[in-house]
Amino acid sequence: TAVAQTCKVASGWLEPALAKSKSLAANKVLADAADRDFVLLGEQHDDPDHHRWQLQTLAGLYAYRPDMVIGFEMFPRRLQPVLDRWVEGKLTVREFLTQAEWEKVWNFPPELYLPLFEFARINRIPMVALNVERSLTKAIGEKGWDSVPVADRAGLSRAAPPLPAYRDLLSSIYHEHLPGPRRAAGKPAQTDKAFEAFVDAQLTWDRAMAEGLASRAVPGTNGNKPLLVGIMGSGHLRYGHGVPHQLRALGFSQIATLLPRSEDMACNDLEPALADAVFNLPLAATAPAQPPRLGVALEDAA
Repeated sequence: TAVAQTCKVASGWLEPALAKSKSLAANKVLADAADRDFVLLGEQHDDPDHHRWQLQTLAGLYAYRPDMVIGFEMFPRRLQPVLDRWVEGKLTVREFLTQAEWEKVWNFPPELYLPLFEFARINRIPMVALNVERSLTKAIGEKGWDSVPVADRAGLSRAAPPLPAYRDLLSSIYHEHLPGPRRAAGKPAQTDKAFEAFVDAQLTWDRAMAEGLASRAVPGTNGNKPLLVGIMGSGHLRYGHGVPHQLRALGFSQIATLLPRSEDMACNDLEPALADAVFNLPLAATAPAQPPRLGVALEDAA
């Protein structure tokens, strides 16, 4: 069908809509997004093309709004001074990754993200650490928000309650991670205390990133309000849940969500509320698997 053919077009923007999915001009997508206060760019963390797409999109947005701030899910707030020194050009790549504790706080290959960091550095675009310590989300995930002392909440306010559809999604994720016997027993009741603590932890994660971006929604020294761009996992953005929902609860409504997707994905995932626009990425060629060398095979078998 025409819809299927459109949703399979590689290297282009799409308006997500099941019944009338259509291609969008890149300049229109970027101009519309640059008119908002916030632009959130999703990713699958280990997909190199997702990060190349993010860089391309950042460059396009920068052409419209050079007054920009880029927030990153990858860094907890305590590392903000390191990000500042990097943007100021005071650190080498090695010094930056070491001082930012990359292997501890994120540990995906840094090569995936360095082009984004370098883009911020050469354009002197402020980078913002959006996350909180894993120990906080872990404590909330084990005991719930109310059980964590106020002094240990990293200054966060309580997250806005999730929309029912987000609760349903989190319930499915929670169920998938249960041990085998409990998973086989079916989904837990959504009033289950352990599930509620899990929801609290996910909402805290979303709230932290929303508050981190919102904290920079003030005019700069030149009097211009910056375009606030968030780099984060797509799961925090889809369907307006997660970070967009928390930003709206904080009083912000001008939010654009842009997502990458592979051209071989099913067309039925392009639901109208998925995002403002999605970018179809072409499939990358992969090298055929090489048969193992005999010596390696024997060593592995030993």
